[in-house]
Amino acid sequence: MVHVTQRKENNNIIVAISVELMSPADWPAVREIYAEGIAGGNATFETSVPDWESWTASKRADCRLVARHDGEVVGFAVLSPISKRAVYAGVAEVTVYVASKAQGAGIGSKLLGALVEASEKAGVWTLTASIFPENEASLHIHRKHGFQTLGRRIRIAQLRDKWRDTILMERRSHRVDWE
Repeated sequence: MVHVTQRKENNNIIVAISVELMSPADWPAVREIYAEGIAGGNATFETSVPDWESWTASKRADCRLVARHDGEVVGFAVLSPISKRAVYAGVAEVTVYVASKAQGAGIGSKLLGALVEASEKAGVWTLTASIFPENEASLHIHRKHGFQTLGRRIRIAQLRDKWRDTILMERRSHRVDWE
């Protein structure tokens, strides 16, 4: 279990956040946070939340984290394999979501930092992220945690009948031996 506590002044209130391994019991809260991200229009090309079985089948079992505040799940971070081919076993795509009511308190950064650590313990040597350019907070925290911009994918796909670009980012591990 990963455990990180953050104490941050936020309008004179101390906010304590723990980052822990996700369990199936966390799915209702994770599903709600994911649905918020979908509704916001700047987090994913997905337009609906899948059921638990579909969602979990597409994620790495060893790199699923939730952030809690007072026992309540307020964010999550997971890795998805980019391919089923063995040569790409150490390459994964990052997903980080924070509940709208908890944004701006550093939770996304804590989740991403803990996910990077968990990924390296699991032998992942490359993390990728595909982020809408309008999602400046996500771009910022990814840069903060060592992701570099590889390029902009112009009109890569449509969301709600509108072509959208994404920024393709990558982080190479300095701990996992990939050379």
